[in-house]
Amino acid sequence: MRTFKISQLRMYARIVRGIRIDGTSSRAQLAGQVGISPSTMGQHVDDLIQRGFVEESGIEQGTVGRPKRLLRLLPGAGWFAGVEFTNGRMQAARLNFAGECEQVIVHLLPPDLGGLDLLNEIHRCIEELRPGATGPMLGIGIGSTGFVDPGSGVVLYAEFTPDWSGMALAERTRERFGVPVSVENNLHVIALAERWFGAGRTEDNFVIVRARNGFGMGIVKDGSLMPGAHHGAGEIGLWPWPLEKGGGYVYDALSAQTIWRDLSGAPPEMAPPADLPAALTALSEQTGAAWDHCVEKYARVLGMAQLLIDARIFFLHGPLRALGARFCQDITTAAQELLPPLRHAPLQLVPSALGKESGALGAAGLAMEAWDPPWR
Repeated sequence: MRTFKISQLRMYARIVRGIRIDGTSSRAQLAGQVGISPSTMGQHVDDLIQRGFVEESGIEQGTVGRPKRLLRLLPGAGWFAGVEFTNGRMQAARLNFAGECEQVIVHLLPPDLGGLDLLNEIHRCIEELRPGATGPMLGIGIGSTGFVDPGSGVVLYAEFTPDWSGMALAERTRERFGVPVSVENNLHVIALAERWFGAGRTEDNFVIVRARNGFGMGIVKDGSLMPGAHHGAGEIGLWPWPLEKGGGYVYDALSAQTIWRDLSGAPPEMAPPADLPAALTALSEQTGAAWDHCVEKYARVLGMAQLLIDARIFFLHGPLRALGARFCQDITTAAQELLPPLRHAPLQLVPSALGKESGALGAAGLAMEAWDPPWR
């Protein structure tokens, strides 16, 4: 399993991360991975065992050498909360200390929700994750729309909720719950979810593409999440569309609602159905000019993105997954026809196997990766 490169992890956090993410199962493997002596590693592991975070799960006898005492994380040592939202929908997930998902909840959000109301809704979702949890809450991760500074936990800019800009999301949530809080752009936490729970586990260079009310990407390059110098990497939904001044934005053309209207022939003022994935599934066998138009729009934008990023694979998230593998394959084919250089750096787009809870899972994974023992 590939992993993101995270610098300056403290030793105990690196040990826990090695067991959880990399599948490391013995003291000797951990010592080799971290670069310390087996005896020193043994002391650290024994301390984690005494504190109730790790246990020995058995013995593995290899073909040569001494038997290895296998290690595993104790699920009940604590839990992590994750919340992610876009305009209209919020989801939250609880992961135990071993990284297993124990609960997912979904809230539909009223339109034009103000910043303080949105913050209260995030906190309400976190509280709803408490019942049935084992051990203390160890951390919270939040995936927010807009440009987010992970260092300060502040939302720098939000297109769809103007009074969300400037929200000190990490600080306000930390004051409320008294645990470490990590904040990222919501597309970035979906990339984390793809790495933890999806097909991105074996990839070092991939992009997640999600279209709901808006459109954007989360980029993983050479094993690292690429947030950008100003925390705006992947926000191609804010490109002008068509590629000229005054023509709207890419998210106007490629949102899930717009694609549904294009395929169904619904007028622009018509609200999308409550169950948009089901409505798109009903259109997934469509052929003709409307289908080709939607494919061409996606092929043009993703093809240009591929020439910029050169990812090995793109994972499609959100309601448009309901259009199936044919939609993705048609986009791949059309992109090469529109942009012949892609024959040498081919675009590969596939529907993600993860469901609509992926953002919440990624946000909880963000908190889990940030965990650091409080006694160190």
